[in-house]
Amino acid sequence: MSRVEEWVLENKDKIEKGVEIMSQGCEILAATVGQFHPILEAVFVASAELLSNPEGKEAKYLAEQFERVNQKLEGIQDEIEKIALELQRTSLNKQNFDREAQMISQYEKFQEFVTAKPKFKEKKKEKFLSHFENTDRDVNLDGLYNAITGENTSGDAMLDTILVTEQRSRRAVEEFCARLKKLFVVGIIAVMGYTALKEGTVGEDMVKKWQERMEDVEKRMKVAVDECVNNFPAQAKTDVEHMLVERQSHVDPEFTKFLLDALAKKYDWVSWSVRVFNHGGIFFWNWLAGKRYHGSGGGINYFDLLTKNKIRIVVSFTADPKPLNKVQIKDQIENERLKGDMISVAESLCKSLPNCLVHAVSRYKRVEEANNFDPECYYYAVHKRAHICIHSE
Repeated sequence: MSRVEEWVLENKDKIEKGVEIMSQGCEILAATVGQFHPILEAVFVASAELLSNPEGKEAKYLAEQFERVNQKLEGIQDEIEKIALELQRTSLNKQNFDREAQMISQYEKFQEFVTAKPKFKEKKKEKFLSHFENTDRDVNLDGLYNAITGENTSGDAMLDTILVTEQRSRRAVEEFCARLKKLFVVGIIAVMGYTALKEGTVGEDMVKKWQERMEDVEKRMKVAVDECVNNFPAQAKTDVEHMLVERQSHVDPEFTKFLLDALAKKYDWVSWSVRVFNHGGIFFWNWLAGKRYHGSGGGINYFDLLTKNKIRIVVSFTADPKPLNKVQIKDQIENERLKGDMISVAESLCKSLPNCLVHAVSRYKRVEEANNFDPECYYYAVHKRAHICIHSE
């Protein structure tokens, strides 16, 4: 068995798994680390094999896998334009994104070599080598890597800038990372294909260099996405504060739904509940409600804002909603008769509802409420003394 046959046999499953990941959604593509190593190594093995033995079984298999990669990367030019627009919007100086376009053209010329019939292999090889050398060789890919790591003239890492401009929007960051990863794979394939064809041997140092760089990029992408996921509560509060600057707050269903829809759209993996009610109002009803007219207990998954026009907004949330025993909760509330102020009411209910967040608002306050919880995971009712909201932490 030849070295190429042996390598293909050992790495077949990994190659096919790596190819398949190219077609996965943004969430998976942005979070995977190290899955592309076999594909990158295959470029070296395949390039030399396709040239020396184009009719061989292994050459044909590797050519098929490259064709699958090509199919997964279909539309990459559109992706590049989206990245370019993003970078222009974030004021990242990418010289009109010329080098990224050059990387695409290098990759396309390499693909022409891979898919060429045996009698045209040599000619397509020379065209690819010439084109690669005339389009700045690997300077394009190095420039992209340096922009991602921050080892550039500005000193700003690309993903840090994207996090700020996208305001920690997980889906937007995932989409950008997925597009960027595809571009990086394209660039590495072209660079390694050139090296393999030019030198005629498999350069293990080159494989290791770009595998390590690819993994570095992937880890940075995962950190960027994790930043969005782990710090969404603080960002969500900031987002609502910005909304309140742009839009007058009101105790009405439309305004409450406006806040909920904005949160649910940006943080679509989280369940949200929004309650809006007057802090001020008619003296008599305020007197009946008391100074401690609302209170929360049982957890930290909420934030509380008071607007300039004296409207209070309480937003609570969970990324892991659990079903509630609503009959038991209702019986407990009725048995306790909700004694004391609203802070006492919330704290009292929490004692028998572990791992739940409870928010109580005086019955003398008009409350507008909206949520996107599954019904079995959420309790909201108006009782004799209070509006009660309960969900898992």
